[in-house]
Amino acid sequence: MRFWLLMLLLVLMLLLTSCTPFVAAQRRDPPPVPDLLAPAALAVVQPSTVVAEYETASADRQAKPTPTPTAALFADDPFVAAQVAAMLPAYVTDLEQAAAWERYTIVAALSPGEQRVRGRMQVLVTNRTATPHPRLVFHLYPNHPDFGGRLDVTSATINGVPVASGTAYDDSLFWLELAQPLLPGATVEVEMSFVARTPRNASARTFGAFNQEAGLWSMANFYPILARQRPEGGWDERPIESRGDFVVSSTALYDVTIDVPVEWTLVTTGVGVAREAVTPGVRRERFVSGPQREFYLGATRGLAQVSSDVAGTRIISHYQPAHAEAGKRALQVTEQALRIFNARYGQYPLAELEVIEGAMTTFLGMEYPGVVLIDQQLYARNARGLETTVAHEIAHQWWYSLVGNDAQGEAWLDEGMASYAQILYYEGIGAFDVALSELEGFRDMYRQVRERGRDVPLATPPSELRGIYVPIVYGKGALFFHALRAEIGEAAFTRFLQNYYAFGRYRDLVGDDLLRVAEEACGCDLDRLYRDWVLTAAPVL
Repeated sequence: MRFWLLMLLLVLMLLLTSCTPFVAAQRRDPPPVPDLLAPAALAVVQPSTVVAEYETASADRQAKPTPTPTAALFADDPFVAAQVAAMLPAYVTDLEQAAAWERYTIVAALSPGEQRVRGRMQVLVTNRTATPHPRLVFHLYPNHPDFGGRLDVTSATINGVPVASGTAYDDSLFWLELAQPLLPGATVEVEMSFVARTPRNASARTFGAFNQEAGLWSMANFYPILARQRPEGGWDERPIESRGDFVVSSTALYDVTIDVPVEWTLVTTGVGVAREAVTPGVRRERFVSGPQREFYLGATRGLAQVSSDVAGTRIISHYQPAHAEAGKRALQVTEQALRIFNARYGQYPLAELEVIEGAMTTFLGMEYPGVVLIDQQLYARNARGLETTVAHEIAHQWWYSLVGNDAQGEAWLDEGMASYAQILYYEGIGAFDVALSELEGFRDMYRQVRERGRDVPLATPPSELRGIYVPIVYGKGALFFHALRAEIGEAAFTRFLQNYYAFGRYRDLVGDDLLRVAEEACGCDLDRLYRDWVLTAAPVL
């Protein structure tokens, strides 16, 4: 998630006793609990045993070890074999799905003084639809005006042959013409050279995740990203909507090699598997991602770090030395969130997860696969807002990164889940009063929209949510999951969360998928609930 308007951030900071995302201030004297809250009261005022039960079962499994798959399982496919390093041992077999994912190989060199990335990319593209593709389509996200930078493709070939290309929407959409249509199931090899340039000290004006400032050079979306293929055929060629998150992409595998000046520390999706000196002043590092929806690239200079381990996943917190206590707190919150969400949803299957302090300025946090960015203002205050934002962004590792959805069309699916995760997080650490405060904050936010006559269905795309994106997608979205929990009961809600994650991991889901999984979890008909919240603006409070 990202706060995309500075004014909204400033207003919230004035309203909140501690700046928490998308939530009204805590009340000293809470009003009577409304009906919406009452059915789940037991869930937030009684100690939860979910985490303890999960970790006990996990310890039992570890006490009876079974043979762990290794890279030898993929001996006939070196590209996939290398990806094993990015996975927890119990999830190595997930890579048996590799035929369903595109494969990116990227080699790039960083020039921090010029804020420039120069690279080459190879991607194997398979037509995964039922109709031929006359062209291949990519997103060049940094060319969107909000980024304030540039991404240029300087050469391109398909199967070694130069091809014609074209762009649209301020060059943010890029395509390569095929000499012959790519038939369903067929694969081609695309090679491109590219140059990306970020702004510097521009977070107050542009998208802070593509910017060099305050010890972090963040290069999100620095390479051409293949557009998502539509199940009915063709590519997702919509213009990028500023409201909400930019990227809509499918799971892929990445093998990325970066040359970087030695005084900079790389922070990326996935794990490092090799490093060597290129010259006395330049270091080369190679990373593999595991199955991920995009590859984040960042470099830090002058930041401190602290790390720990939760259930085999290494967690690293990067922070400004002046904010050492907040940096350690961010690590602790990440540990707690990972434990709680592992128990609630199902285990995070990847070997590394990093949290970075940066100058985001116009938003509080932003998720990328294996990496979350948190604004430096939250570290400076080191209050509840830091805890809530970190927990929200960690939840996005499940809802967006592992279980995908159309963030430009059905943003409520991942943002509603991640917002409701704030409540599950506070329940999990035993802060039940804070969980109720979060819930009441979402209710207040949504109620204000409804009282102004601006309520809309959750299924409304972000492009139509001018002025109400946050109250609908985050506020009403979180309340939908609370209403679902109240409707089907705690046991069925737990089954729903775990089944939805298991069914959706590495896939792209839609609202109807969520409805089907929820109905299977409870063995009940949820058409009315879904219709009232998602498909219509019926009175629900």
